[in-house]
Amino acid sequence: MYKVFLVDDEELVIKSLKASVNWNEYGFEVAGYALSSAEAFEAISSIKPDIVFTDIRMPGMSGLELIKNLKDTFSRALFIVVSGYAEFAFAQKAINYGAFGYCLKPFDDAEIIGYLKKAKVILEDRETSIATDILDFIEENNEQAREGLRKALILSGIDMESANGMKAVVSIGKDKLKLYGLRGCIALRIGFGKYAYLVQNSPENSLFFNTREAEANGTKGIGTSSVIYKVDQIKEAIHAAEINAYCYFTTGKECRLSDEAADLPEKDYSIKKLVEATRNSDMVVIYDSLDEMGALFANGQLHMKHALIAYNQILSFAHNSEEELYEDYIYSYDQLTSLFSTVQDMLLFLKGLLTEKLKTKNEWKPLHVRNRTFNAIYKYVNENYCNDISIPDISKRFNVNANYISQLFKKELGTTFTEYMAKLRIDYACQLLTTTDLPMNEIAEKAGYNDYFYFSRIFKRMMGNTPSSYRAGR
Repeated sequence: MYKVFLVDDEELVIKSLKASVNWNEYGFEVAGYALSSAEAFEAISSIKPDIVFTDIRMPGMSGLELIKNLKDTFSRALFIVVSGYAEFAFAQKAINYGAFGYCLKPFDDAEIIGYLKKAKVILEDRETSIATDILDFIEENNEQAREGLRKALILSGIDMESANGMKAVVSIGKDKLKLYGLRGCIALRIGFGKYAYLVQNSPENSLFFNTREAEANGTKGIGTSSVIYKVDQIKEAIHAAEINAYCYFTTGKECRLSDEAADLPEKDYSIKKLVEATRNSDMVVIYDSLDEMGALFANGQLHMKHALIAYNQILSFAHNSEEELYEDYIYSYDQLTSLFSTVQDMLLFLKGLLTEKLKTKNEWKPLHVRNRTFNAIYKYVNENYCNDISIPDISKRFNVNANYISQLFKKELGTTFTEYMAKLRIDYACQLLTTTDLPMNEIAEKAGYNDYFYFSRIFKRMMGNTPSSYRAGR
């Protein structure tokens, strides 16, 4: 919700304006009002509304002077002047002072609604621009970027150096959360259906969304970080909040706002026990470790990072070669949640994989097909690399053994399937970076990456610099 502030020296006018439209219907809420410009100046500096409706003629400081003084403090609010005087000179002067609109008393509902719709477009575009800048600054992580990040946060109403500090919140699901009564927040899209919210920590912001409504709109999990006070802690805070948001996957409890994982002692000994058992090929201890981890996940004593480690550790043990492992290795939390509904399902799968390993005694029997089969696979990959495709998907589609597909990629192209997919995606991302003005997170999604930070990491590994640096240097 965008915040509106009303200023008029007649309280009856304030009440009339508040009742004139259904503010919430158009994405706004009345966050406060004042009966004088002097009172308004102090309140607006604190509340930082997105739109200010102000009368022109008031005792003391006029509405036009209020606009000028707020502009001098770098307020980014949109100003709409209201007046009972249908004089062109007032309207012209209001526009010269930077007013967004001018309307007359008594209020015309349709006119006010029209201004709200136009203002919402401007505010959304501004928010998207700031969010894109913030993501770039977080990734760059140098002194210039950190200074840019501080300024971008201030524009969003967030002062990290205040006594209260800031928190990161991450939601995973279908849509962005609907925020209520929130002061000081910026939403960042960091993946498909995944948003990070940088929020000024304060008592008023302790609960800023409706849990039931979030669940109804498809939100699976919500997590928060502990309080931070430095801009170079933001990326780590987002990752911490993201891990907590995946508690729906690890504990089976949906849409739970939690920062508990940040304070709970991690049961890393169970991971160490699993690693040691796989090194010693001790199947009894491996199965025992997986059972133990299942209980720890259910109790919230292990989190998403541990799930990813456990999955890859068992795959490493179950596969015969590094090439096979490389193809099935999971690099992001989203990949893991796309394969399994819960961590318990994942553990059952891993136990089945171990059982299959015992049955087959590691003897893989790939199918022998002609190269024309690979040509069909090659064509399919080149046409669909921006989609979520994998070796198992291709195996089912073409009825070809998964391991044999990996061998064909190595034999025919001299590279692995994963490396080839990454090359296609990053090449396409480079084209988008140099030929469009799309934000980085949208480019990541169009190139086939559901996680912005994972995309950025792969891009930097392959191209030698970050996506924003690549765009700036072309």
